[in-house]
Amino acid sequence: MKSKGGPDWRGWRTLTLWMMLCCGCMGVMLWWAAGKSIVIADTAPGEREMQEEADETVERYRLIMETEEGKPGHFTIPIAPAIRAEQISMENRYAQRQLWIYLQGAQASDYRDYVITGDMGSVVGGWAQQQGDTAILKLQMNVIYEYGSVMEDNHLYMEFKPPKECFDRIVVIDPLHGGEAFGVQTGSPASGNTRKPGTGAATADCKDLCLLEKEINLQIAGAVRQLLEGSEIKVYLTRQEDVDISPEDRALLAREVNADLYVGIGVGEDQENPEQFGTEVWYNGDYFIPGFGNLQLADLLERRVTEAVSGRANGLMETQDPVLQRLTIPGALVKAGYLTHEREGELLGQQGYAQKVAEGIVEALRQAFEEMEQTGN
Repeated sequence: MKSKGGPDWRGWRTLTLWMMLCCGCMGVMLWWAAGKSIVIADTAPGEREMQEEADETVERYRLIMETEEGKPGHFTIPIAPAIRAEQISMENRYAQRQLWIYLQGAQASDYRDYVITGDMGSVVGGWAQQQGDTAILKLQMNVIYEYGSVMEDNHLYMEFKPPKECFDRIVVIDPLHGGEAFGVQTGSPASGNTRKPGTGAATADCKDLCLLEKEINLQIAGAVRQLLEGSEIKVYLTRQEDVDISPEDRALLAREVNADLYVGIGVGEDQENPEQFGTEVWYNGDYFIPGFGNLQLADLLERRVTEAVSGRANGLMETQDPVLQRLTIPGALVKAGYLTHEREGELLGQQGYAQKVAEGIVEALRQAFEEMEQTGN
């Protein structure tokens, strides 16, 4: 089954911009008219950017919005006459349900007078702020959307749609932990630091010396997204940076994007038996889905990941995981290996090994969609 593609721009006469962006994220795609190239950038908020967001001295201008009947799923943004289409870029920060529009050479203060019109019922609010020579318009949406745009006659015409209207196959990839939730960690031989069972916290001198599960999970998740970039499967990540997210919000993202499948990514530990190693997959055995369900997805992930890393399969395990318990779609949690095993822990810290795990997950996802079509899911 092929992707349904982006919004239909028939009838528009000028330069077209189309965005299919990732997480929190945060990819940007500008699709220029004939003869122009496609510019793609994946970005995530850095430390400096987050500090600027928290800076109360940065002047912000609340965007003026007026509802215009007869334009569902559309709104129009006035642009200063001197600004050309190539000076505009966008970010879909879906994890925050925000759309950021960068206008190079524009003044944020112009938006004290400019009025945004259209279907504003889905826009919670917005503001403009200056960053160097660039005005940034930040729109807070009510839910997650995909966006398309056309620049014409000093106006940016925006269209927004639910993800399922743009993509047939949607997967949520969830790298566990983040922020102060380190997950499993191993001590550096040089420092002698080790993780205390059950604490999930690192000592201050261990942060830069230890292997942390949260970082391994994020590396694998990022590799999965890259492998599926441009394919018929759309990937949303629950996080793309070092932040912790509640189980409720992880499951909420899967519901909002109307995902077909959910895959959590983590690693195992056994402080009592450091010789334990191998791949295992956890699933919710309490929720039955006819045809292709949790058990079937877990089985595919166990087989394909184990094959990809030439490892040992420890089997499938039922769990009361709080995210899996909240899902009504096939979901499973891959434990890609044991960080407490000396050799496997070393492998999990290597980019090449993370890539192999990701390749196994991707192969399982492709096979899962094939089986779902056969069973009518």
